[in-house]
Amino acid sequence: MRLRGTTAILALTTLVAAALATGGPARPAATRITAATGPLSLSSPSLAADTASASDPSCKASKYPPKKDPSGPTIKAIQARGTINIGVDLNDYDWGFLGPDGATPQGFDIDLAKAIVASLGNPKVNWVALDDAQRQPRLKATDDQHVDLVVHTMTITCKRSQDVAMSTVYFEAGQRVLMPAAKAEQGESGPDAMKGRRVCVAAGSTAETLLEPDTTLPVPQQKYKVAELDKRDQELDCLVQLELGNEDAIVTDDAIAYGLAAQDPQTTVVGDQLSDEPYGVAISPSEPDLASWVNQVLEDYRASGAWRQSYDHWIKPNVPGHPELQPPAAQYSNS
Repeated sequence: MRLRGTTAILALTTLVAAALATGGPARPAATRITAATGPLSLSSPSLAADTASASDPSCKASKYPPKKDPSGPTIKAIQARGTINIGVDLNDYDWGFLGPDGATPQGFDIDLAKAIVASLGNPKVNWVALDDAQRQPRLKATDDQHVDLVVHTMTITCKRSQDVAMSTVYFEAGQRVLMPAAKAEQGESGPDAMKGRRVCVAAGSTAETLLEPDTTLPVPQQKYKVAELDKRDQELDCLVQLELGNEDAIVTDDAIAYGLAAQDPQTTVVGDQLSDEPYGVAISPSEPDLASWVNQVLEDYRASGAWRQSYDHWIKPNVPGHPELQPPAAQYSNS
C-alpha cells in the first residue's frame, strides 16, 4: 500500500531538503506498509534508575544458549516448508525501510534478519510489516497470522522476556527527545523539552511506558510530565504530525530518532538518554530451538565483523560525532 498523500509528500520533501543541505543525493524514504558496546550516545548517558522502560540488567541475559541444531522441531518445520515469516518495521529509516525500488526491505535490522535466513539455507522470506503493538501478538498467534521472528528495534524488558523468547542483545539504545531545531536553540533539552508539551510516541513502544501515567498507584504518576500524550502506529507518523505542527516533540529510541532527524534536518535530538533500551530478536516462547539458533547466528554475526559493517553503513553516518561502537557482548542466564 502506498503512503497516504500528506505523509508521502512530507517524507519526500524532508529528504529532498536534506539532500540540498548536504549537497548529496537524497536517500530513499521509509515507505508505509500496512500488514496484518555502550549506548548510542553523544555524551555520557544520564539513565534514570526508576524509569518505567529501563530494563533490569539481569533481564538482558538470554535464557537460550547458542546452538545450531537442525533437528529442532521449529528449524525442521521452516526448512521443510521452505518459507519463513519475519516481522519487521518498514518505517524506521536505516533500521527497516523499503529501498529505491519500493519493494525491497533494507536497513540494520534487515541485514541481521538476512543473516538468520542465510543460516537456515535461505528459505523464502515473507516480510511482515508490524506496528510496535503487533509484535508480541503476532509471535504468539497460532494461525496464518503467526510470524517466526521479530527483528524490529524491540527492547528487551523483564516483562517481555516473560512473554516471548528474547535473544541476546544486538544493539543498545536509549530513549531521547526529538524536537524542532528552532526550539532546541532556545535552550530546551531532554525532559525540559517535554514539560507542558504535546508529545508523540509509538503505541506499544517502551516510550509509551515511559510517559504513560501509572494507574497502578493510588494517585497516577508520570515519570516525566507532558501536557498531552499522543500515540501513533509508528514513529514516522509522529514525525509527520510534528511537521504539521500538531506535536511539540517525539520521544523514541535515539537509534530511531537519529534516522528521523536525517529525514527532516529541521529537527534535532536533544538531551541525555532517559532510559536503557537493549534490542533483541523476539521468538515465540514455544520455539526454544529457534531462539538458541538465533543466538548462535548472533555469536557468528558479531565475530565475523558483519555487525560492524552494517552499523558503519546504516547507523553511524547519521549520528553526530560518528561514534565507533562495538557490538554488545552476549549474556546468558543459567535458567
